[in-house]
Amino acid sequence: MTADTPLPPHMDAARFDALIDSVGPDSLLVVIASSMGAHVRAWCDPEDVWQETLALAWRDRAQHRWETPEAYRTWLVTIARNRIRDIARSLGTVKRGAKRTGLFGDIDGGKSAPFEAYLPAGSTTPSRVAHHSERARRMSDALATLGDDDREFLTAHLFEERTMESIAAERSISLSAAWRRFRKASETYAAALAGFDSRSEPPRGTP
Repeated sequence: MTADTPLPPHMDAARFDALIDSVGPDSLLVVIASSMGAHVRAWCDPEDVWQETLALAWRDRAQHRWETPEAYRTWLVTIARNRIRDIARSLGTVKRGAKRTGLFGDIDGGKSAPFEAYLPAGSTTPSRVAHHSERARRMSDALATLGDDDREFLTAHLFEERTMESIAAERSISLSAAWRRFRKASETYAAALAGFDSRSEPPRGTP
């Protein structure tokens, strides 16, 4: 990469926040929450895993070959799920008598500095994460209105971005039947989410 070649967005401090916003951080929080077992949830929240995911994505940015925002989102999901597995293994060690380090402790050798220290100066802040977390909670509440099977079906394609072909093959149904199932579940989810969103809007005139 020469001095005249612009940095890809995931390596550009000035564009990092915009990139993260573009890949759906709220829906990624839903994916993270659904990937956490009860023992991991007892130690940390989905927001903690998301913060660690962002820190690792920025630290290891040179390891990712930029293609598209969609591919970058997939990379973030991989980082998050690996992080959840790391935490689960670490908690297993704690049960055997070792001491569990704090948030980011496994990343920086136990220093556990504030979240902002791991990202570009002026980048994603805890308040930003809190905003996305609130939206993620409404998404999760809307998903909870679906039956278990419909929820898993919708999550696989809409949130985890698995192809409909793979979902249909896994369930031994035709592709057309899979799409019909997805559209029906999507309509129910969208209506529920609109209801939760409307209840969360501030009154008119609120600054």
